[in-house]
Amino acid sequence: MMPDLNRVVPFLLAIVLLAALAIPAFAQTYNPGVTVGQYVKYGNFVGTGPGFESFNDYDWLKLQVTNVSGSEVTLLSTGQFRNGTAIPGNGTTNVWDVATGTDNGVPSTEGPIIAANLNQGDSIPPPNTYSVNQTNSAMYLSVTRSVNVLDVAISTPDYNTTLSYIYDRASGMLLESISQTTTQAQPQPVKSTYAYVIIETNIYGSTTPSPTVPEFPSWTILPLIMIALLTVTVFLRKRSPVTKRAP
Repeated sequence: MMPDLNRVVPFLLAIVLLAALAIPAFAQTYNPGVTVGQYVKYGNFVGTGPGFESFNDYDWLKLQVTNVSGSEVTLLSTGQFRNGTAIPGNGTTNVWDVATGTDNGVPSTEGPIIAANLNQGDSIPPPNTYSVNQTNSAMYLSVTRSVNVLDVAISTPDYNTTLSYIYDRASGMLLESISQTTTQAQPQPVKSTYAYVIIETNIYGSTTPSPTVPEFPSWTILPLIMIALLTVTVFLRKRSPVTKRAP
């Protein structure tokens, strides 16, 4: 017995409509993985080359979460030089939005925090900038953590820079930063580097990761659904018996 196309086609169209409405629920979510009171403290600052020698004078830098609201995280920055004096920006706060990739409302492509629980290939806001290059395991402070690695290469006629940022996957907080810049100077290129790493934190014990789901953009799924619908419709029409009219 062949199905009634007058009933089957509207049914299939209803499925397509419901799928279209459900697709936004599968979009990648960008939520913080930190709570108020958590912090990271950086040290082992090393700098070489023009503009980065002052890194060697840094003793520590601490970023503490003072507020979390939606996708926004407020970080209090404190720190000091090896001689005990405060570093520039000591006592200031910045509001980082992990969903839009902004620092106090201004787009920032390399910040101290990204969304929690991202995976290799996931985009890092702001849109159309960077994506997680690798998701793997690494040891920090004698603890093995799942980390997200962002590698950035910037090339201009004047200089070439490579940057590597390693983020704790569960919290989204930066664990380590490494940079190398080669300036096209005369009579020979000049290299500058800097690096620092986490030396103390409380994010390991009380981080509450935010659940995420895989990203399935609607523009990639809807065409597939439509093609499937058309295929089924054509197949059913071909299988339908031809009714001959009486002479």
